[in-house]
Amino acid sequence: MLQTKPVADVMPARRFPRPSLRRRLFAWLIGPVILLTLIGAGASYFTAHRFANQVYDRWISDSSVALSQLVEMRNTTVVLDLGAAAEHMVNSDQRDQIYYKVSTLDGAFVAGHRGIPAPGAVPPPGSSPLCFDGSFNGEAVRIANYHPIGMPVLVQVAETNIKRETLAREILTGMLVPMVAIVALACASLWFGVERGLEPLTTLAMELGDRSPHDPRPLDEDAIPQEVRPIALALNGLLLRVRAMLSAQRRFVADAAHQLRTPITGLKTQAELALRTDDPNAIRASLEQIVTASTRTAHLMNQLLALARAEPDAIGSDRRHLPLDFAALLREVTADWIPRALQKRIDLGYESTGPAWVSGDALMLREMAGNLIDNCIKYCPPGTVATCRVARRDRDVVLTITDDGPGVPDADRERVFERFHRVLGTDASGSGLGLAIVRRVVEEHGGHVTLDAGPAQRGTVVTVVLPATDEPAVSVS
Repeated sequence: MLQTKPVADVMPARRFPRPSLRRRLFAWLIGPVILLTLIGAGASYFTAHRFANQVYDRWISDSSVALSQLVEMRNTTVVLDLGAAAEHMVNSDQRDQIYYKVSTLDGAFVAGHRGIPAPGAVPPPGSSPLCFDGSFNGEAVRIANYHPIGMPVLVQVAETNIKRETLAREILTGMLVPMVAIVALACASLWFGVERGLEPLTTLAMELGDRSPHDPRPLDEDAIPQEVRPIALALNGLLLRVRAMLSAQRRFVADAAHQLRTPITGLKTQAELALRTDDPNAIRASLEQIVTASTRTAHLMNQLLALARAEPDAIGSDRRHLPLDFAALLREVTADWIPRALQKRIDLGYESTGPAWVSGDALMLREMAGNLIDNCIKYCPPGTVATCRVARRDRDVVLTITDDGPGVPDADRERVFERFHRVLGTDASGSGLGLAIVRRVVEEHGGHVTLDAGPAQRGTVVTVVLPATDEPAVSVS
């Protein structure tokens, strides 16, 4: 049977080069250097050719002036009296070919080499010779044109460009070799400078790498260069959050170990008592105690987990605060607790002045409202009237839960928000975490919670104030 392999198993994974800050900095620094070098090389090329032309233009210009002095007017005829010595001097150049031509202003040939191109414009009489580039016998030449005073003639001297090109190359080489050496040294200096400049990052990485996972101390910002300071500030913020997360984890573990030790020990004791007796009534009593203790332990565990989720920097916390109608949410939570209130004969009501939008985590806000109503039902006697109200006030959304129960003593009104604190003299079972969870959730949402006495110092009023937000254009479910 033919077996095939997945493409991913047959073809090697494509690897992309890792981005390098060092290479990126070096590229950004060396790029302008290379660009300026190329511009300098181009300028050097044109400068070398200009200097070479200036040097040899003077020679052919002087030759054209000297040649014009050998031109004579005999009657109406133009004559060039060029002796053998003078002609030998004109043709004595060992590298370039020298050509000359004497013609009248109307273009009639007098002497020299035919075919030398005429200038576009005749220079003024007696002025400096005019030089331009041209072509003669298929070769590029440089031509000097001179118009002597008082004579209707044009004297031209042409020269090939071998000496000019040679001189231009020598000048260009003399300029480019030091330039290339300077660029090479600049590249080496830039690479070394980038290496030294990035040492603080290496030092920072080594410092973080040598740390223990349990050492979230912030970095020393004074020892970090200004350019790296934003990274250090961000890392310090992260380390502070990690420290808060570790602290929250340690608190949760300590609280869970402390609070679960007693009920679990009680469960074990009741189970051992049930195993040691054959009396059905005693066994049933032990089982009832086990059920009661299990219920309390389950409630305690749920409260501990809710408290852990309510920590601002709890591990695994990835909350999204979305716009929600807090009035509608509280109406649903109140409806969920009505059966429990009826069972204890407590009159639980709900009031609202309309939608009250806040930005928050719906699950945690439900937990907060549920704990407040649970506390009210748990610690109020039968016949109590309790009311949950939600209203929008300026830029806040205010939740008040009032009851006409026994109330909370003045000394305990602030301490009830601490973990595991319970008011003395109450016979209701509880973990002492409900209001601690409420405070955590409210603070996480940027609000605050207070507990006061009711009207005429009777009952309790719990007030939760949360920042209001505008109603979204599209309703958020």
